[in-house]
Amino acid sequence: MGTSLGLDARVQWFGWGGLRWERLLPFIHQSLRGRAAPDVLLIHCGGNDLGNTKSLRLVADMKRDLQDLHRRFPGTKILLSAISQRRRWRTANPGKIDKTRKWPWQPMAFLAP
Repeated sequence: MGTSLGLDARVQWFGWGGLRWERLLPFIHQSLRGRAAPDVLLIHCGGNDLGNTKSLRLVADMKRDLQDLHRRFPGTKILLSAISQRRRWRTANPGKIDKTRKWPWQPMAFLAP
């Protein structure tokens, strides 16, 4: 598939291993500095926060930040990937973290169209 996922499109990849949600907005703004707003923004973040941040707080932060991105980039489709399952979690009880990983993220329909 290559770096463009087999799409007839220009794909830019920005990544930061170990990124925590609280650093996501500054990272996005720095990565997009001097560039046009993207048509699509796919966010894969939040897994490193499980076990370190209370899930209700994390969901509230995610909603706030995603709404902020929606306001700043109104023409951009913002996609949030599911938090991936891991064989080994670094913090807390793995069973509890995996349960939390599944719970609040499923119904993420909180942004206005």
